[in-house]
This record gives sequence, C-alpha cells and structure tokens, in this order.
Amino acid sequence: MLRGLFGRTIRRISFSRALSALLLAASLPALMPSPAEAKTPGKTYCFNGVCHRVNTLQEMAGLVGKDQTFKTSFYDDCKRDRFNPCGLTSSGEVFRPNDADNAASPIYPNGTVLLLRNPANGQSAVVRVNNAGPYWGKRKLDVSRGTAERLGFKKRGVASLDVRVVKAPTVREAKYKKKRRYDAVPGPIGVFASLERAQGGMVVAMALDAIAGSVFSPFGGKVQTALKARKSGILIASADGITDDTAAGVAFESPADGLKAAARRTYGVERGARRIAPASMTAEIAPIHRSRQQIAVR
Repeated sequence: MLRGLFGRTIRRISFSRALSALLLAASLPALMPSPAEAKTPGKTYCFNGVCHRVNTLQEMAGLVGKDQTFKTSFYDDCKRDRFNPCGLTSSGEVFRPNDADNAASPIYPNGTVLLLRNPANGQSAVVRVNNAGPYWGKRKLDVSRGTAERLGFKKRGVASLDVRVVKAPTVREAKYKKKRRYDAVPGPIGVFASLERAQGGMVVAMALDAIAGSVFSPFGGKVQTALKARKSGILIASADGITDDTAAGVAFESPADGLKAAARRTYGVERGARRIAPASMTAEIAPIHRSRQQIAVR
C-alpha cells in the first residue's frame, strides 16, 4: 500500500514539474520581443526584469564621436550558448559568431557602427550592431565570440571596453529585414594607444578595403596582407605600425607611418633610400617642360 501511495506521489510531482516547464516554455515567446520589432528606435524593452530603451536615430546622430566605457560580455552560437536563441538576429541578419565584426546592444539601434578598444591590451576593432541584448544587469554591449577573441577577453568572459559611435544608422539600416546582409565593416584593426589613434587606423583599413575593390586591387591586396600579417615575436604591422609588442614598450606610430612601413616590407624598399628616376625618363621630356621643372625647383 505504501508502495502504491509513494508511486502516485512521485507521478503527481513529475506531472506538476512537466506542467510548470510547459507553461514556462509557452510564456517565453511572449516575454521575448518579436524579431521584427526587437530594436525599434525609441522603444523600451524588458526581459528578465531588466529594461532598456533603444536610442532614437536623432540621439544616435548626436552620439557620433562620443566616447563611453562599457562592461562588455560576448555571446556565441545557440548550440554553445544556451541563453542565445537560435534563428535570425533582431536586424534580420544571420548571426556570425566566428566573425569579429558584429555585436548586440539593447540601447544602440541595429546598423550602428562602433569602434571598440580594449584598454588592457590596446586591441581594437570596428563592429556593426545587428542584434538586441544583453538583458543582464547593466550591460549595454555584447560582442560576438570572434570579436572577444580578437580583443583578447574571451577567456575572462567580460572586459571594460572603450566605445565610440562612428556611424549612426539610417532608417533603412535600423529596420528589420529578413535575411539581410549589412555592408562589411573592417573588424579587427590592430593595437592602438587610444581611441583617437584607433580611429586613424580604422580610416586606413577602410581605405584599403576600398582599394581592394577597385582597379588598384593588386597593390591594395598586398599592402592589406602586410598590414594584417601576424607572426609571434616579430613586428610585422598593424594598421598603425605596431603589434601586441606595444605593451613591452614598442613606440606608437601614426597610421601613415604604419602604412609606409608595410609598403616597404612588401616591396623590399629600404627606409631612407632615395628614389632616382632613370636618365632616359628626363631625356624624353620636352625642353619646355624641363625648363619649367628648373624654374619650379629654384
């Protein structure tokens, strides 16, 4: 008799737990914002008792160039991260956890481009916000696993990052669009002493990307490869001419110096070497042009 009573009690508890789990699963979709409106500028969203208001596009325009410091975490593919639901991001773009160029934020509208720098090591990256969250404590930024790896805080899980808004989104960029694909951003750009220098490196990286897609792509591709090349213990080049050795006392250079150094390494030109045009080139110039050159030199 006790056995039967014990068995019925166990069955009641199991049924009660199953019912609670079912009700919780049914309520989650209602708690989560729908993808199409998960990041509407100006609206406030709450989850897990945490609420955040998404900045309007006008507010974002006013934040361009402004610096902030956020305690930042990272998130991964739903197969590895049980708190990250599978499916499209709140912008409609497919989540790319391996790529170091995307992030999520509960306050920045989708399409916002951010410049990030880890002050602990100087590692910097340019990312685009394409997802909502995190809704955990006071965190306002979640980067992809690939970004956390390149910024050097994947093992720690969180880091205080210097953040600068470099581009506010357009109305079209901020809206949900299923299976959308935003224009590419540079991603990791190297090690920099400050956000100001990192922004200079970002400009160089964007210029090289533009060259790579133009008629000058052979040159741009070689220099870009040199800029992004990394070998342990060897100073190869980042966007401003320095690598992870910076913490050990390597001097910071300007983006232009780094670009020139990368070109010298790529094409084997020694520093300080004078470039002298062959005599045949000056001989073929018409006399009137030679005289103009002499006047200009004087």
